[in-house]
Amino acid sequence: IKTFSLNNDPIMPDFPIPEESGDADDYLRHLTYKGAEERYNVITDDLKSRIDYELGVIKGMGFPGYFLIVQDFLRAAREMNVSVGPGRGGAAGSVVAYCIRITDVDPIKYGLLFERFLNPDRISMPDIDIDFDEDGREDVLKYVVEKYGKDKVAHIITFGTMAARLAIRDVARIEKLPLPEADRLAKLVPERPGTTLSKANKEVKEL
Repeated sequence: IKTFSLNNDPIMPDFPIPEESGDADDYLRHLTYKGAEERYNVITDDLKSRIDYELGVIKGMGFPGYFLIVQDFLRAAREMNVSVGPGRGGAAGSVVAYCIRITDVDPIKYGLLFERFLNPDRISMPDIDIDFDEDGREDVLKYVVEKYGKDKVAHIITFGTMAARLAIRDVARIEKLPLPEADRLAKLVPERPGTTLSKANKEVKEL
């Protein structure tokens, strides 16, 4: 969930902080230590040091509200019986994310590094990859839109492209063509940078 101003600074929706819970940083700290008690049972000095370090980085980079928003719609998803993935990518290295159930991977147990997720020397938005089951995804999206406003939520999609020869081989694989035939068809396309299927087809017609 994020929008941008003209100078590309992130503008995040306001997370409603419960009364007498302080600011976003205080509330995130409260939820983190509450979750740590449930996740780890005993909060050792080493664990406390790790949590305090991460919270300090998150506060310094201005992202407490972001963590609160993500944990909020994940909590809502689970309450709606939507299946939520355990977490992947850099976020799995965060003890704070684990304690507030953004992820279900214990970074202490697996020796995962927080710095791969957030690094004060490289300021960028947290990249939290979340997987929902296909049927529940729309329910979660509806919750986020209704709570934070449709002007604060956007769909983002990435389109990938393939080189011409690779595209032919991929289609051949789907159509279950023999490998030698797929290779023969692929090699009909000139091996030049920027060659597309349409360009190759045009060249063939001009021969």
